[in-house]
Amino acid sequence: MLDRKWTMYILHHSHTDIGYTDLQERIIYTHVDYIKSAVNTIKEGYKNGTIDKDFKWNCETYYCVERFLEEATEQEKNDFYDVVKSNNIGLSATYLNFNDLVDKEVLNKRTKEMVDIFGEQGIDVKVAMNADVNGISLGTFDVLLDNNIEFLFTNIHTHHGMYPLYQNQKPYYWENKDGKRLLVFSGEHYNLGNALGIIYNKNINFMTENYFGKTQPQNHIDALKHNIDNYLEQCAENGYDYNFIPACVSGVFSDNAPPNTDIIRTIKEFNDVYGDEIELQMVTVQEFYDKIKDQVKDAPVYTGDLTDWWANGVGSTPYAVKHYKEAQRMYHLCKRLDKDGDISNEKLVREAEDNMLLFAEHTWGHSSTITNPYDTMVQNLDIRNISYASKAHEASAKDLNRITHKKGDKLRYYDLSGKIKAINPSNTRCKSIVEFYIEVWKYQGVKVICESTGEEMKAQMSSHPRGVLISFVDTFEANEEKVYSYEEVLQKEIVNTRVAYVGAERVKDIVNDYDTTNYKIPYGIENDYFKISYEIGKGVTSFYNKVDKVEMLKDGDSAFFTPIYEKTPVKTDVYEERRLLGRNIRGLHAEKYIGKLVYIKIIDNGEIFTTVELIYELEGTYFSSVVIKLYNTLPKLEFKYKIAKTLSTDIESVYLPLTLDNLDATKYIDKSDAVMRPGIDQIPGTCMEYYLVDNGLIYESDKNTILIQTKDTPLIYMGELKHHPIVLCDNKEENNKRDVYSWIMNNTWETNFKMDLSGITEYCYTLDLVETTNARESFNRMKDESFGIITFMIND
Repeated sequence: MLDRKWTMYILHHSHTDIGYTDLQERIIYTHVDYIKSAVNTIKEGYKNGTIDKDFKWNCETYYCVERFLEEATEQEKNDFYDVVKSNNIGLSATYLNFNDLVDKEVLNKRTKEMVDIFGEQGIDVKVAMNADVNGISLGTFDVLLDNNIEFLFTNIHTHHGMYPLYQNQKPYYWENKDGKRLLVFSGEHYNLGNALGIIYNKNINFMTENYFGKTQPQNHIDALKHNIDNYLEQCAENGYDYNFIPACVSGVFSDNAPPNTDIIRTIKEFNDVYGDEIELQMVTVQEFYDKIKDQVKDAPVYTGDLTDWWANGVGSTPYAVKHYKEAQRMYHLCKRLDKDGDISNEKLVREAEDNMLLFAEHTWGHSSTITNPYDTMVQNLDIRNISYASKAHEASAKDLNRITHKKGDKLRYYDLSGKIKAINPSNTRCKSIVEFYIEVWKYQGVKVICESTGEEMKAQMSSHPRGVLISFVDTFEANEEKVYSYEEVLQKEIVNTRVAYVGAERVKDIVNDYDTTNYKIPYGIENDYFKISYEIGKGVTSFYNKVDKVEMLKDGDSAFFTPIYEKTPVKTDVYEERRLLGRNIRGLHAEKYIGKLVYIKIIDNGEIFTTVELIYELEGTYFSSVVIKLYNTLPKLEFKYKIAKTLSTDIESVYLPLTLDNLDATKYIDKSDAVMRPGIDQIPGTCMEYYLVDNGLIYESDKNTILIQTKDTPLIYMGELKHHPIVLCDNKEENNKRDVYSWIMNNTWETNFKMDLSGITEYCYTLDLVETTNARESFNRMKDESFGIITFMIND
């Protein structure tokens, strides 16, 4: 028996999945219709004095409202604003339910638009809700605070995930680094109300059976009372000491479900019979906040990231994610090059933003992506989702063309001599590589002169898919523009026949003092900062940091530059095998394969850089190699993983280790522009298996800092590569010491994330050694360097 009178707040909404249940455009159009029908139902209720005037509907995401306002007539808009003001329709400052790919700047811009639009109507937006998704990054949290949002209602789905703080139905204050706080109520699954039976279900669904068993009273209201009693008793037994509880409910037990006025009728019928013990109240999110905020004012305070268990889903489409990350960089590069917005096309900017936001939405694909991969609907949703990344890329590329053309780009690449302009888009001084290409079949040699100083630059030529790439190093002030002239010069390599360093067959394999580089390259490369050694059959044998005088290569699975393939063979079926993973990303019977170095290819060896390609045999791939470019005068190297991935229905993952040993360093990552120490700066009870990052990983020590930029692969995994009991974050320092891997791709999910990982591409990384600085400045530097020096040919 219940020992107190309870109030159950019923929040009716439709969980917004842009995909999952139907084609994206149909879902969007349907959500617009949901808003229209809810408004009309409520209006008719007031007009006719029926119970529908008490009906409440919550718009879970602003995106659907934005689409509605685009299509609505002036009368429909006014009616909508009226029912929002009457508290019949609730708003949420959640633009969409995102993963951590979402761009903070774009999200902040769109959230501010919402607050301003409704502010002009006399409506204060102070609340937000999330459903389904398993995390909200620190950066997204800051977006809410920066737009004066006071309350967040979360409804996490524990499919391959978990709510924070080891318990749901729990209020807490979430505090950021500046001491600002947001009240959070960590609720139950967003279909709790459906499981309870607020909507009559002829057949008992799996969730109701999980919560309340298979035996149910036959009468709808009695069954509802039975289930609520059991649920409230369970909450009380587990320490819940408030006299209220929230329950979200959908119009039918499905995502993207419609408004259902049966809910208000069920509530009335229930209250008429059982209202003295348990009162059901249909509320908006704002009303829920208003009713509970004083009762929970003593809730505990937590800081850190609400880490996303579902971040790994983006690894199922590694080629599209790479495309998106480049689109995101181009979008911000346009902002850097056109600070005042005088050149950019606003329509293109908006198009890029819209598609970036849609691609970062969490849904990804159809619910039967794994079980029905041949299905036309599955294919259509996948192609449409990829198109969001591509359309964002296209819009930003178009805008970048406009900007560089306005700044002098002649849009020609063919001149054997001429001038180039180089622009540093960074807000800080930097010494950086400058590169441009000429579309020409043959080029003997090159002479590059800086126009402002008259200095001849040391330059190196290398191959380019359309001709020759010319590279040199120079120093730039913040936002500085420089002009260089270049011309072809004759350049011949003459063999010194009197010095014993090369034979008549032109092989340079003799130890000597005349040419001290070429005979070493088959075994290793080095500059003043790093020395990398490798051996056929053994792989990379050393990665030595000459500045700090430490060996950074770790033995075992986490050897830097060595790709890893992992698979869990399917022994049941493709769905069941993946379901059984739980929160692991591999099965108990997983198999692990370490790349075997079988060939070393020397690509370039010049005055600016040396490039070698390490070719590996690796299970699950047709081709696998790591290309390392080491700069002679910079504390920097670039490396990329080239892969031709084969198709399999097994559970698969591909990794590239990023573990550096013997540094006594603290690891930092950046998520939605917020900096954190993984395993430490997190809300207790959150995921610390893997993270989705913006720019990469930092090793910060008392001596120097190493920046590893993961340009195309935002997912990193931390810990051992084996099946294990899942430890939730307990904020211990030791959590930050775990091995770290670039988690390039995976197909671990059984529902809406792709199984087919096959394809051919390269994934690019950079590693920089910098003097010790703080993590925020390090990530700013990493972001600056991601743009590089922008070059283009100009008229002479």
